[in-house]
Amino acid sequence: MKFRHLTVLFAFTVWASPAEANTPDLSGTWYLRIRTATDAKVPIIGNTHIRSTTHLLATIARTSSGEFNQTQQTCAVDNRPSRSITRTVLPKAFIDHLPVKTYPIELSPGPDGTLKYDADLVQQYVGYDGAKANGTIPTKAKDPAVFDWDEDGKPGASILIDIPIFGHVRIYMVQTNHTFLKGTVEDENTIKGTTHQRILAQRTIGADNRLLATSPKLSIGQGHNHFELMRTEPGSTCADIIRLAEGTF
Repeated sequence: MKFRHLTVLFAFTVWASPAEANTPDLSGTWYLRIRTATDAKVPIIGNTHIRSTTHLLATIARTSSGEFNQTQQTCAVDNRPSRSITRTVLPKAFIDHLPVKTYPIELSPGPDGTLKYDADLVQQYVGYDGAKANGTIPTKAKDPAVFDWDEDGKPGASILIDIPIFGHVRIYMVQTNHTFLKGTVEDENTIKGTTHQRILAQRTIGADNRLLATSPKLSIGQGHNHFELMRTEPGSTCADIIRLAEGTF
């Protein structure tokens, strides 16, 4: 996925009053860029290190108690493996079915007068019902927790693996992850920090080519683990976020 560079347009806000513990008013619309890394041992292909950058539309809103909630919508995912022999393609239906999530953000005083930012992005389930699975990721398409998550007529969630000798191969899989963000509010328009993955699991439950119908062994990779929240114009859409994402990774 290739992007052109476009400068983020800032919609400035004002800092909160001393009565509000000198906390800036973070309410508004934001461009959230999250980086993660995965080490994978894939059948036939071998070992690969995958860097992923996810571009999201986020909004932050103050609650009646004066705290803040953050809502995020995934707009684009850029996956780059260390080995050029293969490439993972996420169909539009996959991106469109990633859930919109709302969660509280915690702001607390840090050293040297900084303001710390912490967010639990809530465990995410792709291709199956986490409540029905009761803490266990499914291993078969007929598991009661598995359903046609992306509504393409196949069990679980479908992704495409591009391999030169096979071409595009559709994989049916289930996945779960749980990510946390820890950073610093640099000013009323910028928050930066590191990404922490605590859960990452994936199972292949089917494939167009039987040779690729086995599950990769995944582990959380090192590096490529930063995030940025940058204020953008109110009313922005995913199309705007994708334009802002051009030229970034």
